[in-house]
Amino acid sequence: MSVFLKSSVETSTSEDDCKQLITLGGHLKTIRTRQGLSLKQVAQRTHIQPNQLRAIETGNWAKLPEAVYVKGFVKRYAQALGLDGAAIADTVCVEPAAFNPQWVNRSDFSARELGAGPSLVNWWAKLTPLV
Repeated sequence: MSVFLKSSVETSTSEDDCKQLITLGGHLKTIRTRQGLSLKQVAQRTHIQPNQLRAIETGNWAKLPEAVYVKGFVKRYAQALGLDGAAIADTVCVEPAAFNPQWVNRSDFSARELGAGPSLVNWWAKLTPLV
């Protein structure tokens, strides 16, 4: 998944996206330090690990989980600072990663899900005489 600010969707490169995200994290860090809060204090308020908060502040998105979680982290971080977390999180756009069929582990699926075995199409007809 990738994360970038919505205003940059059509016209920017991935380098521009990274710079804008660093700017967003930098703004959050500036507000946090002006309020005299440590990363540990914000982590206690948000239940987000300090190393992940630091990654948001520095724009080190490679050290963060999937983009959809980052959007939630940004929202909670902003709310912990007394900002409108929803509005700030809405500036972050989340694009799902392209699907690669090689990622699917066939052992995670039962034989029925893979198309083998008896069908349950007529399950109601089989149970009706029991009622």
